[in-house]
Amino acid sequence: MQTSTTQDSAGKKQLVLGAFEVMAPTFLANSWRHPLARPEQFATLGFWQDLAKQLDAGGFDFLFFAEHLAYPMDKGDQVPEVVIKEAVQFPVHDALLAISGLAAVTERLGFVVTASTTAGQPYLNARNFATVDHLTSGRIGWNIVTSDMQTALVRLLGHENVTPHDKRYAKADEFVQLCLEQWEGGWGEDAQPMDKASGVFNDPEKVHWIDHDGEFYSLHGYFPIAPSPQHTPTLFQAGASPRGKDFAAKYAECIFTQERDIEKTAALVDDLRARAEAQGRSGDSIKIINGMSAIVGDTHEEAVQLRRELLDAPSREAMASLFMGWSGVNLMDFDPSTTLADVRTEIGQSLLTQYQDGRTVGEVIDGLRETMGGFKVTGTAEEVAAELEDIAARTGIDGYLVEHSFGGMESYRDFIEKVMPLMRERGILPQTPRSGSLREMLTGSETSRLAQDHPGAAYRPAQVEASGGGPA
Repeated sequence: MQTSTTQDSAGKKQLVLGAFEVMAPTFLANSWRHPLARPEQFATLGFWQDLAKQLDAGGFDFLFFAEHLAYPMDKGDQVPEVVIKEAVQFPVHDALLAISGLAAVTERLGFVVTASTTAGQPYLNARNFATVDHLTSGRIGWNIVTSDMQTALVRLLGHENVTPHDKRYAKADEFVQLCLEQWEGGWGEDAQPMDKASGVFNDPEKVHWIDHDGEFYSLHGYFPIAPSPQHTPTLFQAGASPRGKDFAAKYAECIFTQERDIEKTAALVDDLRARAEAQGRSGDSIKIINGMSAIVGDTHEEAVQLRRELLDAPSREAMASLFMGWSGVNLMDFDPSTTLADVRTEIGQSLLTQYQDGRTVGEVIDGLRETMGGFKVTGTAEEVAAELEDIAARTGIDGYLVEHSFGGMESYRDFIEKVMPLMRERGILPQTPRSGSLREMLTGSETSRLAQDHPGAAYRPAQVEASGGGPA
């Protein structure tokens, strides 16, 4: 089995690769109009099965689904017409419901699905992911979010107001703890003998009643799903605010970042590893995977032209609507000559901070096409492979999440066929694609279970008994 910590003979780190998608006609507004896009197929299982099979065969490690439970809405409860008209992440379907269908046609590809602690319930979330972990033989991961598009989301959920940023994370903290208690503490080892002779299917002494009365949640009862291959799905998180980074350092096994500057990325990697160590975890126990958009051409000029077509697709209004959904700030309400220096938000603090650097609102709007997402890598296959190796070496990241561009396999075909073979030659991808549980593939673990220094491990029955009561 190949793992993410494997190095080639020259001692180079072998990177992990994921494909970044959302179950929608497009990710970037209006790119569905490009001739290479197939937006009419996004709602079909066959479309996603075809993509999953080719990613699997091509050597990708996982397929990652972002999620948008709502849509951009301003503080006056107005949805810009462009959101509906130009399909600005609208409509969006539920990716978790498709995963078993994708797992059925793939052999080793993992799947990461985003699920919200604002919209969900710990019991139902734990039940859903445990079920899918069984159905995928341990190939599922949970990307933990408090959700963007909060202005519309709270209206859809019947909440009165957007919950303040830090309180959302406090709620998320309890949400994750309660999920971990169910996955790791609900059942003991060998609790399901299925003994026909004795008539014992589940051993009552090894199925544990859970009592939880917290600030936000209450749960009293049994977790009804026997331990799945991973017990706990592989945990992802993408928080970039100070509170979000602390949360990620505490719980995440893989942290998804979206930096575009070499020095800032390297500093963020060091910061996240230090925060993990402050939580009592090994800094190397977390894998940091940065977003990256790759456009490959037979010539450099051809690649630049394709990049320009992608960047030119969204209208200014559509990009401003995307920004509003993610940050809570409607750029169209500002004088283009002003800056965002004094603007405050409860929704996308980390995103807004990136644009409070002296740029005018007009410059922000016009630059959104190029500044949203991670690194933009454009050129021939040789140029792209060389740049990806250079970025990883200079920043210390552990892999890339290859961002959706034109839709379906058109986003990844040239990368799989032309770039990945060169990455293997350079020793930054394994010669044989990784296999095993998602945790084994992405973290380099020799087991499908959470690491002993992860806070979830403290909920295991043997450790609860040893500590006299479980996690503090």
